[in-house]
Amino acid sequence: MTRQLNLRVNDEFAERLERLSRKMGRSMAAVLEAVGSPAIEAAEADLQFEAEALAAWEDYELTGNHVSAETVETLFDEALARARTIAEKQRG
Repeated sequence: MTRQLNLRVNDEFAERLERLSRKMGRSMAAVLEAVGSPAIEAAEADLQFEAEALAAWEDYELTGNHVSAETVETLFDEALARARTIAEKQRG
């Protein structure tokens, strides 16, 4: 299923999108979807990470329980791996 969206963008963005879509031989919608999907995934992952971090902080404030530095490093390594995966998808 598809939906039509009306977006207001500045002239420079619109011109660049039109130029890119012509060069790629794809519709502007297809280009936006290809470029936008990884960006949306990255933003969603960032929001999820922030929500988890906030929940962990609130838990710490309530209980005093904490995680080890090793656990934090593992969490950051996992977040970095997710970010790299998304970046690779963006590059195609």
